[in-house]
Amino acid sequence: MSYNAYLRWVVIGGIFVIPLIPFIIADGGGLWLKYPLTYIPFPSLFFPYITGKSFVFRLLVEMLLLFYIPLALREPKFRPRASWIFWAALAFVVWMGVATIFSVDSTKSFWSNFERMEGYVGLLHLFAYFVIAGAVLSAAGLWERFLNTTVGASVFMGVIALLQLFGAVPISSQSGPRIDTTFGNAIYTAVYMLVHVFLTLFLIARVRERAPRALPWWYAFYGVAFVLQVTTLYYTQTRGALLGLAAGIFLSALYLLFFARGKENAALRRAAVSGIAVILLILGGLFAARNTSFVQNNGTLSRLTSISLNDATTQARLSYIWPMALKGAVERPIIGWGQENFSFVFNKNYDPGMYGQEQWFDRAHNQFLDWFIAGGIPAGFLYVALYALAACAIIRTDALDVLARAVLLGFLAAFALNNMTVFDNLMSAVLFMTMLAYLHSLSKRDLPGALFLSRPVGDRGVAVAAPALAVAIIFGAWSLNAAGIERGHALSYAVSDTEPGKALAQFKEAVKPSLWPNTSLGSQETAEQLMQYASNSVAPAQSVDPHLKQEFYILARGAMLREIESRQGDARLELFMGTFLAQFGQVGEALEHLQKALALSPKKQQMLFQLGFVHLNGGDAGGGVAYFKQAFEEEPRYDLARVFYAEALYLTGNGTQADALILERWGTLAVDDAQLVQVYIQTKKYDRLVAIWQKRLESSPNSVDLHLGLAEIYFMAGRKDETIKELERVAQLSPSQAAQMQSLINQIRDGTLKP
Repeated sequence: MSYNAYLRWVVIGGIFVIPLIPFIIADGGGLWLKYPLTYIPFPSLFFPYITGKSFVFRLLVEMLLLFYIPLALREPKFRPRASWIFWAALAFVVWMGVATIFSVDSTKSFWSNFERMEGYVGLLHLFAYFVIAGAVLSAAGLWERFLNTTVGASVFMGVIALLQLFGAVPISSQSGPRIDTTFGNAIYTAVYMLVHVFLTLFLIARVRERAPRALPWWYAFYGVAFVLQVTTLYYTQTRGALLGLAAGIFLSALYLLFFARGKENAALRRAAVSGIAVILLILGGLFAARNTSFVQNNGTLSRLTSISLNDATTQARLSYIWPMALKGAVERPIIGWGQENFSFVFNKNYDPGMYGQEQWFDRAHNQFLDWFIAGGIPAGFLYVALYALAACAIIRTDALDVLARAVLLGFLAAFALNNMTVFDNLMSAVLFMTMLAYLHSLSKRDLPGALFLSRPVGDRGVAVAAPALAVAIIFGAWSLNAAGIERGHALSYAVSDTEPGKALAQFKEAVKPSLWPNTSLGSQETAEQLMQYASNSVAPAQSVDPHLKQEFYILARGAMLREIESRQGDARLELFMGTFLAQFGQVGEALEHLQKALALSPKKQQMLFQLGFVHLNGGDAGGGVAYFKQAFEEEPRYDLARVFYAEALYLTGNGTQADALILERWGTLAVDDAQLVQVYIQTKKYDRLVAIWQKRLESSPNSVDLHLGLAEIYFMAGRKDETIKELERVAQLSPSQAAQMQSLINQIRDGTLKP
């Protein structure tokens, strides 16, 4: 009995640690310096907001399996039970295993990458967590304590949000002014709080049903939690989650209005009517006041009221990403493309109209479509079935009162609506699996109640199974995690080191075959980061030793060639390789890779631009013009494509045609465009540059920098008198520079200063 108790409490303790995972940031310094009241030290890893959480979750689930399986062998009550939700989840995981085997890039489908940390490995861990939590928390009667624990964790997350809101701790660079807490992404924080809003309301409903005398005390805790959750959600400025919150509460209220019958539920019906009215008033008021300064000057409200068919984000999804995704789903309807392979669909079906959007989408930004892409129609329908079966379990259960059922249905609606505009991250997936496991425990057992034999396994059987189990799980944990952690650790230091020699040593550690049995996790990101470091920090630096530059080139080229060989058909890899080789003067080889990239994504202007520049720089001016022309004709509204085409025409002596392109779009040749200004400088069209600078001075007549710039243009054009006049104006505006300006004037007059 003592042995069973140890196993039970280790498993339960491990499950109760999972709500703490969101606080992990793998930046090498722990959390204490950033977020008071918390301290979880963790080594520095690449993508620290993602990888730390994911590796800890995986290792924790593997540890749980090590203790859970002997516990389930010894005590049948802890074995998984059957329900429709369980069978659907199992079928989903099995089918995605088949889809992974036959996917376009099975390696990436299995391992994923550092930025996402999903793949089939991640899905297997989520399913294992679902099985363990569903069995153990149900058998031990600890569900509500666990849900209270995760709500308590959300309270601490809300405190961190307040600290960010008042500037006590920084927001990550990618989130701008939007609160992102320990997730490093405002959207991830938003869905985390969205789920916990409904968990809090659900626990209020449970307390109201079971312990009305304790209600005031629980209201204090849940009230604080609710306020912090909603406040954090509001300041994430995440439209999908905020609309999900409104839709979820609206559905909960409708359910109460129709199903909270009897005099004892009259107050609930009145509250439901009030809730519906408040939501409609808020949404209607926001729509009516959408153009007022109050709304426009509020980050959250302005984002909410900006939702329209003309909104850039809406257009990206409705007009481009989702049609691409549907086209891809139709192309491989049964087996799908595999997890992490949406990029193949995106590149193949790229619409040139997306020139103003992200150029490397790896998700459809719709979790439902993502599963249809990853696993075909079977996976998509199984994912939808999880929601439908969860709703059936809520409606049919006798274990919950009407208010608790209403809140859980609201949660499903809110989560589904949110996931129609974004994709899952680790913690949103964990929370969804948590709720599925809870609803699985409430499901009526229309199927046989036990999945395995109902008799306990004796001590001898456990003694035989335990060593083999321990070896298998420890070996699996090492195989799935060790190499990725080692590579992520080396890469995190390599990209942040400003001393090329030290960075090279770290890159060598990240690139080399990692700890046995080695994995591909992070290998693509390592090759890409190595190339970018070599191109941006090493190649242009005059102070870097040529031998060191050569070492970087050889290492980066070899790393990317290995990626291309193992993951053929990836347009991104071919483009990176071609661009890198061109920068180092390997024109012939660069063109080979760029042509492959164009073949894989024939309408993507980025491929055409690179081919155009490589041809121009390599002496094939005609070939360069042809590629820029094609890029322009793919989407004439793309101003950069127009400018590049005009630049190529200017450089090849076709100035009249280039002028026509500029005049057609802007009606003048004096266009204040940064790229076009560089073209005019390169082609010595000084009159146009003078006109551009004069327009700039009209809005800032006392700008010293603008007057200096105009003086430089005059000087390059050989107009000495105008140059001297501008320098004299600078001396008047900035007396501290008068002596320097006079020196320049003297040099211009005596002819010693040359352009």
